Amino acid sequence: MANLILWSCVNTLHAPIRTVASYQLASWLRFHGYTVKVIDFCHLMTADDLIAVTEKYIGSDTLAIGVSSSFWNHWLPANQSHPEPSWVQNARNILESRHKLPWLLGGHSSDSSALIFNWVKFRGNAEDSLLKWMDENSSKLILRNPFDIKTLEKSFLADDFVRPFEVMPIELGRGCQFKCKFCNYPLIGKKPGTYLRDFNFLKDEFIRNYEEWGTTKYYFQDDTVNESEEKVRALADIAQSLPFKLEWTGYNRLDLIWSRPSTIQLLKDSGLRSAYFGIESFHPKASMAVGKGWNGKQGKEFLLKLKEEWNGSINWYLSFIIGLPGEDRASIEDSYKWCADNGMYEWSFHSLSINRSPGKLWKSEFELDYEKYGYSFPDDNHIYNWKNDLWTRDEAFALSLELSKRNVNYSMPTAWLLAEIVSLGYTYDEIMNTRKIDLDWTAFKIRTESMVRKYINHQLK
Repeated sequence: MANLILWSCVNTLHAPIRTVASYQLASWLRFHGYTVKVIDFCHLMTADDLIAVTEKYIGSDTLAIGVSSSFWNHWLPANQSHPEPSWVQNARNILESRHKLPWLLGGHSSDSSALIFNWVKFRGNAEDSLLKWMDENSSKLILRNPFDIKTLEKSFLADDFVRPFEVMPIELGRGCQFKCKFCNYPLIGKKPGTYLRDFNFLKDEFIRNYEEWGTTKYYFQDDTVNESEEKVRALADIAQSLPFKLEWTGYNRLDLIWSRPSTIQLLKDSGLRSAYFGIESFHPKASMAVGKGWNGKQGKEFLLKLKEEWNGSINWYLSFIIGLPGEDRASIEDSYKWCADNGMYEWSFHSLSINRSPGKLWKSEFELDYEKYGYSFPDDNHIYNWKNDLWTRDEAFALSLELSKRNVNYSMPTAWLLAEIVSLGYTYDEIMNTRKIDLDWTAFKIRTESMVRKYINHQLK
């Protein structure tokens, strides 16, 4: 039985990968005396299985069922007007008819005004707000110290059924020092060196997970892993001191590697296997407008240098935006061709996402002052349909789809996709040098179904 049951999932059908939030919340609540059950891979279960696992943990002391909505938007049919995916609807409808419990909602969709169910909503990082709700609803009038990322101690339990080959999530820090103009993330512009975990706690978690579950691979939850040379050096020192070979993927900034050349080797020493680089644009004016002017001037040259330096031991994903000020279709096509001609491992072009909703909780600089940057919203009925002198949102989106279709002939798995596939029991080297089009996706699906079935059986023992 559990005081709180949390449903969690990540947006993939080909691999049972875990997200960090539910486990972190669970560890925080357990530290304060509550029992919490995390049910993962919910979207890969039948309604009957999800209900059966959930009901195993419902008892007289259960206060609520909580659901993470961070990846709901990846499961919605184009004609669906509300955020709740079918697996949530089907399981909740039956559980609600049997158990009178509050339902809690966290993640991105908690801001939606189109939800069909009644939810107790938690926005942003919910450690303190969720603990407060639990205390209030269990009549515990206790003064609590606020959550502090520096001293975070997260742990998994035996019934989480962690397999030794999984790529597991781990949080290094929160917030980003930078303030890209398109970014509406609330924790941007933080002071350097703040909101980082104590490295001793981080090392302890690496060792504990290895000793208990055999874990050696991670994807780092951190907006800029290489935000400082000191941090990269500390990670390298930890990696070299561990009784196993640490391997990880995560967000990094290309310009920071260039400006701190010693980190080229330090990142390799730290166990980096795949990096996510938010390039946004190689166009001088567009990259300057978005706050990443270096990429437009020196990005291409340095990527070629980095490819030579890392020599296939580390690959990367390049993310670009269509619709930035000053960049036309010809420039986008040139960037695409350069990536293809120069053997970049994986890249994608996404249409710019901004909207003028007055009720939006967090807004980017582009959204706060869109007219200044040359954007307008000509249709009052559609808050997302921006335009500028070169693009409409629909045109940018159409091109992004077209370029994605072309990519299948070139792209290799990198970053999160690579971590997902490796979580099925492969090594990085087995997967990272094969084009996505040549991978055996049927085998991945079979392994995923087997792993989820074993997970469900373990929960129902």
